[in-house]
Amino acid sequence: MARRDMAHQSDDLAQAVRYLKLTLPEMSKREIPTTPENYSVWYEYTAGTNHDLKQSIDSLIKANTEFSDQVNEDLYQKFIGGGQQTAITEIRDSVRQVINDLLAQISAEGDGLGDYAKTLESFSEKVNDTIDSSAVNLLIGELLIETKKREEATHNLQSTLDTMAQEMTQLRQEVARLNDEASTDALTKVSNRRAYDIAIERAVSASKMNSTLLSVLILDIDHFKKFNDKFGHIVGDKVLRFVAAMLQKHVKGNDTVARFGGEEFAVILPETSYTDALSVAENARKRISAQVLSDSAENIKLGSVNVSIGVAQYRYGESPEEFIHRADKCLYQAKSNGRNRVVGEGDYEERKAPQQQTI
Repeated sequence: MARRDMAHQSDDLAQAVRYLKLTLPEMSKREIPTTPENYSVWYEYTAGTNHDLKQSIDSLIKANTEFSDQVNEDLYQKFIGGGQQTAITEIRDSVRQVINDLLAQISAEGDGLGDYAKTLESFSEKVNDTIDSSAVNLLIGELLIETKKREEATHNLQSTLDTMAQEMTQLRQEVARLNDEASTDALTKVSNRRAYDIAIERAVSASKMNSTLLSVLILDIDHFKKFNDKFGHIVGDKVLRFVAAMLQKHVKGNDTVARFGGEEFAVILPETSYTDALSVAENARKRISAQVLSDSAENIKLGSVNVSIGVAQYRYGESPEEFIHRADKCLYQAKSNGRNRVVGEGDYEERKAPQQQTI
């Protein structure tokens, strides 16, 4: 396990170095000062994990916009800054302090071990030159005193290591919590759009690299606006949470459920064929519409909630945007066909194909 962890850390470091080599030239050719804030922006741009940031910078580049201090500051505040960045910075500083404390302790221990080695060497020389038993006993007493000091120093180092291990565990838990918050939709508790953008990029890359199947569902709650207007936004929020929870029940370990925006959700299905994805979509649609909802707090019956779903399978070589666009077209076809139904790209393409006539 330790070897795998070390290999993973090595891979992360190598990837960070690659991004560093790409980030600095990007900043240099645009004469952008290499402040921590600017570097954060352009590192994420180079890594491509922040979809909205990348789109914004690409638009600025296309418009030949000068990356002035104000433009750089706006990018940082909009896409990087805020509470999450502050918290992560504090954790980074805490980790640095823990490491510095450990290095100082080890350095002191190393100096102490050097002194102890010299004591042993001196003791050896004195024993060789001493024939008096009382003098030997005195030397042994001195050695025992030095050995006791070493034991105490070693004990102190062990205590320090134990304390630091606890601190690192707490910091790791805090980082995990922040990552969860940064990638989770606050209302529905499924992945948010940012997490979805990262997940679809990774899923497409894995599909290309491993030649595995990949499918996606795009789902929209039918007539949600009318539903919201009739019962109010608080009840509407509960409906969104209900649909998210139902979708979570229909996915397995590596699948990702995300709130795509508003009343739309996306489900990424790695290693899933088109036919299986259609089954997942149809089962989810039936289960959602079969539930008769009521709100005990408001003492009202809400009735059933219907959803329309578009399904597409990844085609090797296309971009994630092209992939999702095809699923999105299927979703709109499902809505055009009367809603409360699943439309896959196979059905959509058959309907779009020109009909042959015999004469």
